[in-house]
Amino acid sequence: MEEIKLIPRKIREAVEKYSLGARHLLEQEQQVYEEKCKQFKSEKARKTLNISRNGSNLFKVLFLNQIGIRTATLPELDLIVDENDSFLRGHYEDAPSVVLRSAGDSYQPNDYLAKSLAKLIKKRKFNHPIVINGLTIVEDDDSAYGLSFKLTDKSNFFETPELSHVNNQTKFFKLDERGIPVFDKEGNRTLYTKESGLSRLLLSRDLDLYSDWNYLAYSDSNGRVVVVSGEATSQKILNEYTNKLKQERDRQITETKDRYLKAQTVLRGE
Repeated sequence: MEEIKLIPRKIREAVEKYSLGARHLLEQEQQVYEEKCKQFKSEKARKTLNISRNGSNLFKVLFLNQIGIRTATLPELDLIVDENDSFLRGHYEDAPSVVLRSAGDSYQPNDYLAKSLAKLIKKRKFNHPIVINGLTIVEDDDSAYGLSFKLTDKSNFFETPELSHVNNQTKFFKLDERGIPVFDKEGNRTLYTKESGLSRLLLSRDLDLYSDWNYLAYSDSNGRVVVVSGEATSQKILNEYTNKLKQERDRQITETKDRYLKAQTVLRGE
């Protein structure tokens, strides 16, 4: 006989209220992103942010979050792996996080940002790598990328001994609630780390965790941005953009009608 599971109404309502979905970045959201990028004045900043829909880098995901289009965190990406890993396989996905291992970086383009971040989190000595979440970006001509990072009241950071270079190429099956690997020598996924400096955090095409990418702005067509859906902010942004398009359409229609009427007047010799 089939057993019916009884879930208390309050628990069921709470799950329905707070459950979220995940999907790839929509074309409309990409258009919103491109429109918002126009606010940056420097050529360096615009070049760093000039990423197509089929593409991803650290600065793009941070700026998407900044304008109200929330991208998936590492723990959320790993939930997708549990539910349907084919959704992520074959592409890489950036997390809106960075790893800082020292107050400077031998990779020159990142040195300024590493030093700036160390000052922001007030760290001079690093016993372990530090993951920093909730950053925003601001225009900065002193940066090789034309952009630098800023902390907000939503930012947080924590030490992660697991991301030390001694664990480079260590195996794991899953990430914990922080988005950090739970090591298992029988695991089918691999962690990649580096010794010092600043790096992005991303899942690779094979669902490995890369915390050793120096190239913060690099992007190619294999990149995908995963958006957390079910959030009112994203819908608000899309509604605002849709309204803007309608206003522009109406303006162009009005201008075309005005030109037509003027041309008719000229032809009639009035």
